[in-house]
Amino acid sequence: MTPRYSLIAAGFMLALLALPPIAAASDSPESSFSLLLRLETELVHVDGSAAEARDADGWHLTDGWAGGNKNAANFGALFIDGEHQVSHGLRAIGRFGFNINSEGLADGNAQHREIYLGLAGDFGQVIAGRLETPYKLSALGWDPLNATALQARGNFGRSGGAFGHASYIDSAIEYSNRFGPVSLRVMGALDERSETTSDHPMWSASLAVPAGPVEFTLAHIEASEFDDGPDERTGTKLGARYSEGPWTLAATYEIRDEGLEDGDFLYLSTSYRWRDWSFMASHGRFSDDNTGNNDARYSALAARFHLAGNVTIHGGLRRLNRDVEGSENIAGIGIRAIFNTGNLLSRN
Repeated sequence: MTPRYSLIAAGFMLALLALPPIAAASDSPESSFSLLLRLETELVHVDGSAAEARDADGWHLTDGWAGGNKNAANFGALFIDGEHQVSHGLRAIGRFGFNINSEGLADGNAQHREIYLGLAGDFGQVIAGRLETPYKLSALGWDPLNATALQARGNFGRSGGAFGHASYIDSAIEYSNRFGPVSLRVMGALDERSETTSDHPMWSASLAVPAGPVEFTLAHIEASEFDDGPDERTGTKLGARYSEGPWTLAATYEIRDEGLEDGDFLYLSTSYRWRDWSFMASHGRFSDDNTGNNDARYSALAARFHLAGNVTIHGGLRRLNRDVEGSENIAGIGIRAIFNTGNLLSRN
């Protein structure tokens, strides 16, 4: 979809807010239609030898930061969500997501987040379209600074990219379900660039198993030669998180093959909640298996204040240092807000 038509679609959906109550609401009480808007703005100062080499040092207004780039791995989004009760125990569900940053709608293929349609019921959930991988979603929120300029993903505290903790996969189908306390996700994607779409499909799966105050996760992704990419593009992630009272402690370990970052990621995080404050610290290490031995060390220290409603203010420091490429340091403050219309079909 071109930016022009994406903006037309967004404008049409927002215009629905100004309409009188929809007549179909009384006839279809089991239908829902809602808008969810996420916004974040951060003011950051960047320095260090790696930042200077890219001419990225200085002050920036951004939403997220990853791979040395502003407005990357960001928080901002507009989601259009719909649901309809097809029959007893069976629902049709759909979502259309736009990617928004501090400069507006993102460019090119990045302008869209997940876009899917599917069915959900006692059997679980099946959706198809443009999706996030189970590998990405597994333990993604264990970074308390995720989708900020201080985050670990894309900054060598955790893996980045479409086959790590960022981006989306087109032409994908996912099944998810809960079996008691255990959560399962399995996804596959067609290889649209091969002679046949079944030549080099991508797949990913994840498990989450809670055990009292501890949750264990396991995830894997296989994307070798997918989308005309390199061979040996596989990754495995193990994780554990302890949560009790105001404290949360988490750790993940990733093994990334030669077709990806070709190395291992160790990520540790902790957070403490006190009244309306959250205090957070993260540390990550990347061990480079390539001949260049370009190891990396990531660390962050931050605080977040929870205002009334879904509005928070955060600030802190983040440092990334690579043996060959040098350092990148960020200090900044930001504000984040979430707006949800609720079910527009039920308005009186």
